[in-house]
Amino acid sequence: MKTKLTGLSRIEKSPDIPTLVMNQIVELISQGKLKMGEKLPSEQEMTELFGISRISLREAMKLLEAKGYIESRDRKGKYVRSLTDNVKTSIEDLISVDHEKIWELLAVRRLIDSEAASLAASNVSKEQKARFKKITDMLDKIGVDHVLSSKEGGRLYSDFFDILADATKNTIFVHLRKSINTILTGAFPYSRKKLSTVPDSSGDIVKQLLKIFAAIERKDQEAAKEATIEHIDYIEKSLRKALKEDM
Repeated sequence: MKTKLTGLSRIEKSPDIPTLVMNQIVELISQGKLKMGEKLPSEQEMTELFGISRISLREAMKLLEAKGYIESRDRKGKYVRSLTDNVKTSIEDLISVDHEKIWELLAVRRLIDSEAASLAASNVSKEQKARFKKITDMLDKIGVDHVLSSKEGGRLYSDFFDILADATKNTIFVHLRKSINTILTGAFPYSRKKLSTVPDSSGDIVKQLLKIFAAIERKDQEAAKEATIEHIDYIEKSLRKALKEDM
């Protein structure tokens, strides 16, 4: 089964074919037509699309990997990487040394996610609204009191903000959102567990997500932004409370 990918064009004879191929792939990533985690077409498909040799294509793939745009996953193929992977690693290192940096990270998230919510309210599509609705329905199915205590609930929470970022129609927001989420869940695997110890926190968080979605759905930018800030403030307050009780 061939991968559907538009935006690639055949390359005429040139002394630097690999660079021309790389530039086209980078352009698709920057436009959001190739999203992080998405698999590139097969080697055979791309040589046909570009009209080039396998040798030239492999050189282009090496350039893309060296610059951090794509990665190889064993024999599964080439996949688009997050543009912020290198930054993420350095931030994780910083947090591992000083756990207090989690509050600085939440401050960054408060800025990024609130602005993303505002943009999403302006640009959200019918398809993205449907994806939001699917998540809220699944959260309801899990049970609002069990969202924080289940892995599925954690995944749906992450998906909610990934869709929010996608709805901004801003590729940088999408990559920043993915990076921040990875740091939060990777560097602090206990955060969700800690939050679940705060009474009613799971239900409160679901209500907050519904409030954000409602504002986005009615295209109220200011309300979407305020609801997101309220949510991040609640996360910080609850985490501080849970961590304080452990001391």
